[in-house]
Amino acid sequence: MEYVLFKNRSYRGVISTSYGLYFSHFRLFFKASWLMALVFAVVFAALEMSLSIQLPALSATIMKQELVQKTTLSPEVAQQYLLVVGLTFLLVLLYIIVEALTAATFLNKLKEHHDTNAMTVPNRWFAISCRMMGRTLKGYFLTILTVLIPVVLMSAVFVAVYQFKPTATMTLFVIAFVLSILLGLLYFPMLFVFMKYVMNPGQSYFSLLGPSYTMGLRHWGHIFTTCLIGGLIICLLAGVCCLPTIILAQAHWASQEGFLNGDPLGMPHYINILSYITYFLTGFILVYLCMPMLIIVYYIYGSIITFEQEKNQLAI
Repeated sequence: MEYVLFKNRSYRGVISTSYGLYFSHFRLFFKASWLMALVFAVVFAALEMSLSIQLPALSATIMKQELVQKTTLSPEVAQQYLLVVGLTFLLVLLYIIVEALTAATFLNKLKEHHDTNAMTVPNRWFAISCRMMGRTLKGYFLTILTVLIPVVLMSAVFVAVYQFKPTATMTLFVIAFVLSILLGLLYFPMLFVFMKYVMNPGQSYFSLLGPSYTMGLRHWGHIFTTCLIGGLIICLLAGVCCLPTIILAQAHWASQEGFLNGDPLGMPHYINILSYITYFLTGFILVYLCMPMLIIVYYIYGSIITFEQEKNQLAI
């Protein structure tokens, strides 16, 4: 199979070439990324422990004190709850950072492929290339910021309108729902913006944003179709991988619900260790199930660039 980047491909060609490159060079990608994948798994497991065990347990304790026992919330529980919420927020931020750094280990090799149409296997197993980490991290946060600005502005407008006209709740909900779907669809070209920024180190993000987004918008159908089909494949595999995590999380939530109704927790003493190990293994596997999506976006970028160059040549 031809793995050259700059070639005009259909959505089928993009997906098949992406998976072909991934599986034919899996040892290379694994050797370049496994250390960061372990770090990601540690953070993923910690975040899942907070979301599925600590927060539900404290929430159940608070609800039992206030709703069942009809007592005032103790300062110790309130302080502990705020501490866990703050820790969860920090873990979410750390999760985004580590995810970007893990993606950078793949983008290091894709950048090499972008420049030379070839990829070399790392010389050592205990080596992390930091070449693309700073730019990938910057691209992640700038893209998230660009995406969040319209959402925050829209939310502020809806809150202001609701303050003046509370009776329009249902109308505002419908409008917000429709606009959210529209914004979500319009965000697909941002994938092209991100990949073009990462693959062209000499250019700033905001100088690329306008022209690159416009170019991506012209190819919205190609980006949407490719991401939809590629994303469905990855979501199906990730859903199977996450089944043990989902089952454990539901068991913890059911236990806390029973505790709220006056039942004992009924969980074995080793459940926290078992949960952490399960979340850790799930996070590590998820890295290698989800990273093909990065390669799909990489080939979308190459296909769009090639199409635009060919179109300009024909125009001349």
